[in-house]
Amino acid sequence: MRRRQIDRTQLSAVLLSIALTVSIVGVVALAPVAADSHTKSEAPDMTEEANFRISAVSQDDHYPGDQNQGGGSMRYSASGAEAFSAQGAEDGLYIDYIIIDADWIDYSECTTENTAAFGIDRGDDDEGTNYDEDLVQKQKQATFRDDGITVEFYNWDDLGGDPPYMAPEDAIVAQQGEGSAGGECMTMTSEPGWYRIDGFLNGTVADNGQGEQPSENAEQVGVNTKSNYFYICECDSEEEAREQLGPPPNEEGSGETSSSGGESTPTPTPSGEGTSGESTASEGGESTAEEGSSGTESGGSEGGESTAEEGSPGTESGGSEGGESTEGGTSGSGSSAGGANESGAGNGSGASASNGSNAGAGNGSDVGGAQAGEGDGEQTPSANDGPGFGALVAILAVFGSALLLTRRR
Repeated sequence: MRRRQIDRTQLSAVLLSIALTVSIVGVVALAPVAADSHTKSEAPDMTEEANFRISAVSQDDHYPGDQNQGGGSMRYSASGAEAFSAQGAEDGLYIDYIIIDADWIDYSECTTENTAAFGIDRGDDDEGTNYDEDLVQKQKQATFRDDGITVEFYNWDDLGGDPPYMAPEDAIVAQQGEGSAGGECMTMTSEPGWYRIDGFLNGTVADNGQGEQPSENAEQVGVNTKSNYFYICECDSEEEAREQLGPPPNEEGSGETSSSGGESTPTPTPSGEGTSGESTASEGGESTAEEGSSGTESGGSEGGESTAEEGSPGTESGGSEGGESTEGGTSGSGSSAGGANESGAGNGSGASASNGSNAGAGNGSDVGGAQAGEGDGEQTPSANDGPGFGALVAILAVFGSALLLTRRR
């Protein structure tokens, strides 16, 4: 009789443990997951606070790809004190990734040899693409894709070096193609129209100041931004482009298309009026990191695959091919990005966002925190994914113990 009473007491204790375990698992499963602005998909769009400019190096860079295969070049410039301030990075940022998504530009034939300039202009006071700190030397991995560039930089734990520091008043400048050791390498879309590049930059707030490793509690942030409009057509000037394509979407007020590889408008109607096609907006289009990230096809579908695990963008000149670490980079000079050829997108003074040196990111994978874009397939859960599996195993174990005790009784 006494033994049966002890067995009942043990069984009650086991059942109580199961009930408590289930309650705890339920609370964990229902707990909201905080948004991570460090990934491309969650980072805010700060086009208005940033100043991301792109421009052609020569007039034939505007020509459709079927007339200038592998002969394109581009300049980039990105800055944004207002964006830094909005993200709580008044002390500056140690950059993790730069991602550039442009489904209308094929960078796949480019390598680091095709980088004429890629660096940080301290105080944003140098002419053209001249800079004070070389970013090619800071690259851990760079990938040139058929729809963008992804650049990952060294972090504090790497033997190759420390991450690059960017202050709110600095600018990232780059030039890909002409002026480099490897020469031109880019192929533009063959579809005439107005296009934009999506840029993404993320990193860790320098809460201990420049030159010091951030604290463990330092916030990680990311910034998405869009460039000014860039025309593609067999035109000898922007005036002629406007005659053929109509004004860029931001001027005609017809609604801008939003594609992860850079906004674009389809071929204009025969009458010469500009048309703006709709396209789905990709997160990261993302990203790198991500999320990352990457471009959508010209005209607007999402697309592009992310590389470098959430990579970092960059079209800025720089970046090693296939993720190789690069050494050195020629500091090219030239007129600053966003010259007379391009139409402004209404950017403000603000966030330095992925200006281009490594663009990249494809769809959907989080690269180093930067999500590259949408588009990756659904992932099947594993024992390490989410709060479910570990808790389920614990429940089954306890439940099994209860059955064993009952059986022995």
